Amino acid sequence: MTTIADPAGAEAARATLHRYARAVDNRDEAALALVFTEDVAFERVDGLREGRDTVLAFYRTVFGGPTVWSKHMVTNVLVEPHRDGLAVTAYFQAVSRTADDAIAVFGEYDDLLVPGGDGLRIARKRIDVQQTFDLEPRDG
Repeated sequence: MTTIADPAGAEAARATLHRYARAVDNRDEAALALVFTEDVAFERVDGLREGRDTVLAFYRTVFGGPTVWSKHMVTNVLVEPHRDGLAVTAYFQAVSRTADDAIAVFGEYDDLLVPGGDGLRIARKRIDVQQTFDLEPRDG
């Protein structure tokens, strides 16, 4: 494993955020489980969820909801050493579509990534939604 101060550590952090985004967009619970620690703390405006099983149960409700398509883009990733791993902040944009409408969401992630498995895992994830915009859906 690389040290947290080197560029490879920053690239591993970006890759972890990208794996998270793709798992959500693909509704892939198994892939999502691999990005979280067992005791992950996951916080959004609707509250704190603790533990991987609790977070995955939440995502099952998301995956079973009306969204038929989504894409998350993660950018402006900043990685700083933290006593437990890497403190990572990033901007995100998510575009999602239901059968009837579409929305764009902009915000920030504030995460703690720690070594686990064959890379980094998310031990804490805070999602701060800052703006939402209604979109006119069109088939592509």
